Amino acid sequence: MTYLGLTVGPSLGGWLTQTISWRAVFYINMPVGLLAFTLSLAFIPVEKPGTSHSERFDWPGALLFSAGLVALLLGLNQGDAWGWTSPAVLLCAAAALILLIGFLRVERRMPSPMLDLSLFGQRVFSASTASAVLNYVCLYCVIFLMPFYLLQGRGLNPAQAGLLLTAQPIIMAIIAPISGALSDRIGSRLLSTLGMLVMAAGLFLLSTLQPDSSNGAILAGLAVTGLGTGIFISPNTSALMGSAPRQRQGIASGILATARNVGMVLGVGLAGAILTSVMARLGDTRLDNNALFTAVHTGLLVGVGVALGGALISSIRGAAKS
Repeated sequence: MTYLGLTVGPSLGGWLTQTISWRAVFYINMPVGLLAFTLSLAFIPVEKPGTSHSERFDWPGALLFSAGLVALLLGLNQGDAWGWTSPAVLLCAAAALILLIGFLRVERRMPSPMLDLSLFGQRVFSASTASAVLNYVCLYCVIFLMPFYLLQGRGLNPAQAGLLLTAQPIIMAIIAPISGALSDRIGSRLLSTLGMLVMAAGLFLLSTLQPDSSNGAILAGLAVTGLGTGIFISPNTSALMGSAPRQRQGIASGILATARNVGMVLGVGLAGAILTSVMARLGDTRLDNNALFTAVHTGLLVGVGVALGGALISSIRGAAKS
């Protein structure tokens, strides 16, 4: 279902940008959000808490985690503009480290933590969470960098670029349920590891694109990255949720969502930092020459390394308990 939404998003967003304006990309979410809200009220059943007393929300943990992530992303985003060794960037890095360490310390003491650290005592759970973060870092490196290649580098209009980018989520939507069903038969470790390796191959293919590469070559690279993610995500999600106790399924689901969102923002932050740094180092901050292609290729090659790291983590996760 996630990938069906992602399939519609790029092409619809490109068409709206081309025919109306880029602001329409944000306006369209208002009726979509209202529809989702209405359907949720109508069809999601009301559930009673499973315990005799309601758990209190972990405000200290939520605030520390949010502040730490904001400090980290601010440093990544402004590193090139401020200088990677400037006091401001070093302060952001130090603040992120202190806040996130403080977050972990608080979570160990909270009776109802936002992040139940006891779940990470299981190697399957820890490895599944870490590899999910790395998978989304890779995915959002592609989502962030490829529009620069297609729009500024190749001169395509938003509708054309959006249509090409749809190839990746289409493959994800087709492969994910197949991979999920197969993981029920053979387990999750092999498929998750294979998915990250295929994603690494797709990122490498995208990194070889040239200013005159054919649309077929672009589609092939996007399709391979989509194939890798489609193979990876369902078995990895199954392993993560299956390794959590039944009474902690809500927390496990929240940790999975957090891993996904952290991977997304880190992927965009990392790709953006690479893009601006490489172009500045080459002495040109415009988006219309070879510096752009070099920056995009560098970011995608870094993604290859991240994907290989995810494959390694998946391979040593161990078998999930039945």
